[in-house]
Amino acid sequence: MASSLFQPLTGLAQSISKSQLLRNHTVAVGVVAALSAPVLYIAHADYKAWLGLGKAGLPYNAFGWLIQLALTPLRAPRFDTSCYGNARIVAKAGPAGTKAYLSAEDVPERQGRPAIHPWILPHRQADSFASEEWKIRVGKFLSILASNSPAQLKFGTSILERGGPALQIQAQVERHPGARGTRGEIAHLHPLDGSLHVSLAPRDAKLVIEKGWGERFGLSGTVLPVTYIMVYAPRPGAAEEREAEIVERILTAGMKFMLGEQ
Repeated sequence: MASSLFQPLTGLAQSISKSQLLRNHTVAVGVVAALSAPVLYIAHADYKAWLGLGKAGLPYNAFGWLIQLALTPLRAPRFDTSCYGNARIVAKAGPAGTKAYLSAEDVPERQGRPAIHPWILPHRQADSFASEEWKIRVGKFLSILASNSPAQLKFGTSILERGGPALQIQAQVERHPGARGTRGEIAHLHPLDGSLHVSLAPRDAKLVIEKGWGERFGLSGTVLPVTYIMVYAPRPGAAEEREAEIVERILTAGMKFMLGEQ
């Protein structure tokens, strides 16, 4: 009898409990959705902007964007050159690791640096783009370097970027450790902005960065050697010819280092 009297109360309590649980669940979902919406909006905008840089070494889709996001904690300090005096780093650069192919006179001080896009990959300038004339000129320059030493060098498409003109060591040429780290790729051009990635002797990399002509690649010292750096594009205008000549000197120094010239 007592049991039957309490049944309605029990049923009411259960209904209230379920209703409260449902209400709490709905509120929780609403809160999560409200908090997630701005994050998803920002992520989508970032992804679309990243796609605007064009195809590079990563998959040109959301998976590629997520990969670069995951790699971001590995980013090397852009202008830190202390690594180039490290004996272990120098030893990894091979027999030419202690040499310098550039002098201070070859690489005078450069005034100002370009803005760089925030993503670790692809590594690109955000302003101060090169002229189309420079992009044609540097492609020809790399091609001439290759044709002058056909037994050692070749001109082709970048292995590392999967696009863009590149200077590479011929497959049959024995490579020192510094050259193996980039799969024999000496330099490649980024058609978007006219900048390049170049492998340089440690002392030359230090000089180029400290004089304002380049910066460390984000994954240098982890995925790729610390000797792999970005060299900025020559700026259009009155200084373009002078800057182009200096960049060509840097490219020549990279070729000599990667071939282990003494």
